Amino acid sequence: MEKKESNQMTNIETLENSDSLDSSNQIKIEENKMNQEIELRYDSNWAWFVTFAGVLNYIMMFGSFNAFGLFQEYYLNTMFVNESATAISWISTLSSACTLGIGLSGGPLMSKIGIRGATILGSFFSCLGLLLASYSTKVWQLMLTQGVIYGSGCSIVINITLTIPSLYFRKHKNLVIAIISSGSGFGPLVIAPVVKVSLQKYGVQWSFRILFFMSIVTSIFAIIAYKPLVDFKPIRKVIDFRLLKRPLTLYLSIGGLFAQWASRIAPIYFPASITAIGQSRSAASNTILMYSATSGISRLGTSYMARRFGPNKTLVIAMLGSCILNFGLWLPTKNITVYYVFIITAGFLGPLFFPLCPVIVARSYPIHEIPMTIGIIYFSYGVGTLIGMPLTGKILDHFGHRTSYAPVIILAGILFFIAGIVQLFQYFYCSRYMPELKNSKI
Repeated sequence: MEKKESNQMTNIETLENSDSLDSSNQIKIEENKMNQEIELRYDSNWAWFVTFAGVLNYIMMFGSFNAFGLFQEYYLNTMFVNESATAISWISTLSSACTLGIGLSGGPLMSKIGIRGATILGSFFSCLGLLLASYSTKVWQLMLTQGVIYGSGCSIVINITLTIPSLYFRKHKNLVIAIISSGSGFGPLVIAPVVKVSLQKYGVQWSFRILFFMSIVTSIFAIIAYKPLVDFKPIRKVIDFRLLKRPLTLYLSIGGLFAQWASRIAPIYFPASITAIGQSRSAASNTILMYSATSGISRLGTSYMARRFGPNKTLVIAMLGSCILNFGLWLPTKNITVYYVFIITAGFLGPLFFPLCPVIVARSYPIHEIPMTIGIIYFSYGVGTLIGMPLTGKILDHFGHRTSYAPVIILAGILFFIAGIVQLFQYFYCSRYMPELKNSKI
């Protein structure tokens, strides 16, 4: 009897061990299958479709973002002629600040509801903001719809779009970041003519509705392309203070604040400075197209620049070079030819912080930390816009008396200089304390 019971116990243990081995083997098979799927995902045909969707969304969102100057002119001269310019300026200020600053929520949203869920949510709010703006008739309504709702939705999708290259590419990651970032430069060339013609022919309501329908199309591409990824687990916190303790995060955030503030001055005030020296409004409008075109070209070239010179070194050159352009070309002369040279070269150098920053983040942080790091840096962009643009207007009013643009030109030069010095410290920090970069250009 005892021998029989002993045999039964042995059989049970054997079965349990067999089940355990089967379970362990099944887990290994599933892990191997997932690893194979991950490897197949990198640099695949689908990855390039994801890139295409990212470019479309950048063109739409940053194109609309930069074309809001046309709405601003319409508000001042047609829709809200009895409202103060300061009150009206808060529409674009809130839109800019929210578009750049709400991205901190992107990482936690992706962690809780997935990449596609977060994309749907961001797309919904960006489209809703445009639709509600088409029915808005008061300044406060446009501050809420065009400013907060639209800007917040865009910010979520932008954060996701900047994270995507690290999830789908290894070999071509820097190139893809450059391609997607170029959409923000070329976007105004696409969206601004649409806004200009629709405002003239159909009015502001239908101009917003046309942008709404265009936004739906680009959102559909993003929702389809940005598939759920089981291996991607971003940080769930709204903000992880450990990231703020890293010197590189602080350098990028502080440098980004000054770079964003500085780089917004030329697109906003340069056209007015053109008319101030006796040129036509048409000539002034053409300078923005020049700026957008050279900005798009330079963003496309950031992959080569990062590979050839290193992203940190390129940033130092771009920021200090932009400082020299402001003091050497824009400030001392009123010659239209020199002005054209300035806006073309300023468009090439000034915005380089924004495509190169994601390159630095992508190669310096683990994948799960990228969304929050980008969110923190973009939050600093938002702060730079929210504080910097009203302050720049005050400087123009107080020191330039709304006729001389010298004070804001000097301000832009100083801001670029500060950004350049911050990036110089960042370059030395990366050279000394980040040995993982020793085999690549810094």
